Formats: sequence, C-alpha cells, structure tokens
Amino acid sequence: MSAGIRARAAVAFGRGEPLRIEEVTVRDPGPGEVRIRIAACGVCASDLHVWRTGEGITFPAVLGHEASGVVESIGPGVTEVAAGQSVVIAWIPRCGSCRSCRSGRTHLCTSLRTNRDDGSLSLAGKPLGRYMSVSGLSEFVVVNERAAIPCDGLSLRSACSVGCGVTTGFGAAVITGGVRWGESVAVFGCGGVGLSAVQGARIAGASRIVAVDPNPARLELASRLGATDGVSPRDGDAVAAIHGLTDGGVDLAIESVGKADVVRQAFDALAIGGRAVAVGLTGYAEEVSIPIMSLIFDKSLRGSIHGSADPVRDFPKIFRLAAQGELDLEAMIGPDYPLAEVNDAFEASANGSAIRPRIVFDSIA
Repeated sequence: MSAGIRARAAVAFGRGEPLRIEEVTVRDPGPGEVRIRIAACGVCASDLHVWRTGEGITFPAVLGHEASGVVESIGPGVTEVAAGQSVVIAWIPRCGSCRSCRSGRTHLCTSLRTNRDDGSLSLAGKPLGRYMSVSGLSEFVVVNERAAIPCDGLSLRSACSVGCGVTTGFGAAVITGGVRWGESVAVFGCGGVGLSAVQGARIAGASRIVAVDPNPARLELASRLGATDGVSPRDGDAVAAIHGLTDGGVDLAIESVGKADVVRQAFDALAIGGRAVAVGLTGYAEEVSIPIMSLIFDKSLRGSIHGSADPVRDFPKIFRLAAQGELDLEAMIGPDYPLAEVNDAFEASANGSAIRPRIVFDSIA
C-alpha cells in the first residue's frame, strides 16, 4: 500500500478553537473500503456541539458528517460501488452482524462510533480523530464501502444534506414518529432537521402541521414547505397555542432543537394518545421529567437517531422524492462557503443566521 495522497482539511485542535486548514495525508483504501473526493459537506448542529464541548470526540480531529462526493478509488474486494460514482456518505453503515442489525434496527448498529481513529487521516504522521467516521471537512476521506450510497442523477451540492439532516428529520416524522394520513403534527425548531420533518409530515399526509420557531424567516420557509400554521415562542406560550390550534393537542410532536425544556414542551403539546419524538442533540448529562399521569393516558416519548433510517433502504427513497420534486432539498441548506471560510460557516450555524451552512469544495458539486 502506498503512502496515500495529500489533501486539505479543516482540523479542530480543541474545544471552541478556530478550525485550521491543514494539509493532511489520506491513506489508500484497504479491503472493503473506498476513497471519496468530497464535493459538499453540510455543517450540522452536532458538529457545532462536539466542537464546542468536546463530547464524543478526541482532538485533534476532522469534523463534518453530512457529505457527498465521488468515489476516487476502491480497495480490494469492493462490490457495492465503482470508481467515478456519485455517492452520499452514511455515518451509520450497517455491520450486518450485531444484534441491532440482525433485528432490522440498523440505525442502532453497535459498530457506530462517533470518534473513529482508524489511521485513514493523519497530520504530520499522527492519526486524526474522525467524527462519525466520516470527516467530511476534508477534500478526501476513506470509508467502508457500505457507507457510500449511490445518488446518481442528483446534484451533489444538494444531496449532501441527505447524509444527516434530511434523513434525521424526515425519518423522525415518517419512520420513528410514524405519522399517518390525517394526523396533526407539531415540529419544534425549523432548522434543516425540523424543516425536513415538516416535509416528511406533508408527504405522509398530515392534515395539520404546526411549525414552532422564534425566527419569522424560518416560519415563513416552513409554510412554503408544508406547515399549515406557524407559532413563535416570542409571542407567548407555544404549547397553549398548539392546543388552541388543534383542539387539544397534536398526534405527533417532534423536537429538533436539542434542549431538554423543548423536549418537555413537545410532550406537553400532545393530545391524549399522542407521540413525542426527541431528535436534537442535547448535552450528554441533560435530563427531562415527564408526569407519570400523562403516560397513563397513552402518551409516549421516544428518541430518534438518524430518523431510525437504514441508509441502504431509505436514502434511495429520499433521492427519488427529491428527483420527483416532492422533497425540496435545496431550500433547507446553505449558504455556501469554501473550505477556507469554514469558521465563518460554523459561526453562521452558531448564531442562527443560516439554516444549514454548506462547505462546497469545487466544481464537482
């Protein structure tokens, strides 16, 4: 095996420290692996969280896990994809053999690690941590072939969002939440994940979709994408407003903010027999309390990772919806930044001025 290739990457050296563009080494793909030339990578709130807190990562590391690109080379034994193929990277590639995979819950695959030091990325001879085993803020990455999901025919610039935000929100509504035709839905937080949940609820046939966000521009976008009502917490009690709009609460409430108090609001917004789904990444030690009497009235609260999706099964379905114009990917992501301006992209994510900043590498996007 050769020494690999050189690439530019945004390296995080410590909590909250500005990312630095460094020249790293990307090794050649081994058996069952592929090397991907990254086209675009969204900046997810999870990237922001681990960068700020250090939870789930060991520095120095390359962040970014919502990425698309083109297969540049393949290792021995690869059969799933071919060189030159456009792909979206899945950060939960099923191992196929653990208890979760055998039971069909591949989104809980026990091989998932948020910080995989496999030596595929290194700086000055020292391995770099890899967030979600992707590290999409690098020009090239090496991943298992099962993580490369073909997306031929879609713009790589837009398709990158399917790697995390779109699938997480859409899946929270359609798969985890199981929204049914005619049901009412409330979505707390209208970033990329929340807007994807709004679209998922619309496509599944929800009769009423209440979007909750303090940002008027995001509420307006939610309306364009399928929300029937918009509620701003700045105008008063959002839970009371939802109960008023829906005659006693919604059938399904989705929390995509990443705050324990908002999880509780989502639960309180439910009608009798309703379901709440917590999606946002909170601090690892945060807790939420739920009245036991509410549970007796058949209300439920559950979490959702990656929308309970199986990328092999569900990414192609989402790609088809996008290609048919049913699911608007481009409206939920951007603006675009070059890699050299990655810190500006993180700042835009942190201050809420961008829905989902996107790093675009070059013309292949």
